Amino acid sequence: MFWLHIGTFLVLIQYRALFGERSRFIDSSEKRITRESVTGYVTPPTMVAALAIALGSGALGSMLGLGGGVVMVPLLVFLLGVPIHIAAGASIVAVVATSSASASVYVRDEVTNMRLGMFLELATTVGAVTGAGLMAGASEATLKTVFGVTLLYASAVMWHQMRSSGRSWTPADNDWVAERLRLGASYYDAARSETISYGVAQSLPTFVISYVAGVVSGLLGIGGGGIKVPAMNVVSGVPMKAAVATSNFMIGVTAAASALIYIRNGFCDSFITAPVVLGTLVGSFLGAKLALRVRGVVLKKVFVVVLLVLGLSMVASGVGLIWA
Repeated sequence: MFWLHIGTFLVLIQYRALFGERSRFIDSSEKRITRESVTGYVTPPTMVAALAIALGSGALGSMLGLGGGVVMVPLLVFLLGVPIHIAAGASIVAVVATSSASASVYVRDEVTNMRLGMFLELATTVGAVTGAGLMAGASEATLKTVFGVTLLYASAVMWHQMRSSGRSWTPADNDWVAERLRLGASYYDAARSETISYGVAQSLPTFVISYVAGVVSGLLGIGGGGIKVPAMNVVSGVPMKAAVATSNFMIGVTAAASALIYIRNGFCDSFITAPVVLGTLVGSFLGAKLALRVRGVVLKKVFVVVLLVLGLSMVASGVGLIWA
């Protein structure tokens, strides 16, 4: 039934691309252009390239609990010249359509901390609506700069924690909130062949950070995992794999809260969104399968490098040092 829904979604979105009255694609000067002009700009090779980018981004995003958008949006902007508003719109729709593909793998293998995810989602969803409302009035340079700074901050926090402890997480006991809500959990780590039990510390600071992650998610069209994963891992002491799995579980709800605002404002161009959704769907499923077989420390190192490179690129573009 899940695949039937996804197939129907893709057919409808492609129908709108071919027969819709007008595309909402925005050129580099942020002026709306006609559908005929878009057809000449978004060529079949561009759509194939978007599909390939989404496939790789979906796989990497699923492995790292990012939802793919944090990787895909910069690549669409830099490699294909897609305006960041349109890239974010395609990303947020793809996240809604594909989050269950990777989340289902983690839930099935009991790595996801369902209680912690539902607790943090209360803050993230409200933040996503706030961010999506702010997005429509933000300039492209502002969005790029905010995006880049967010990624650099998350990268720095995780790098510092990994250097100081030498492992992917620091064990901690439940605080009074986590004890009351029973947020601590355990899972079987196939890479280590052992059961990992953990508590959740500093639940309230992580709750507040999750609201910020929601704002960033709605503002930039990403799942917010670049903030939620470090918050759970570094602040609350949740193991990397559990943080990634829980982030994937939360991403769909977070994105759904802001996707309708993107659609209403015309930032979901069908020529870009359709291949992005398809590629992210396949990639996220494959990435989740692979992540269960990789050690948490390896995941964390990849996470830090990806965020650092993309963060520097987005800040440089946002302040005008490089053109995209």
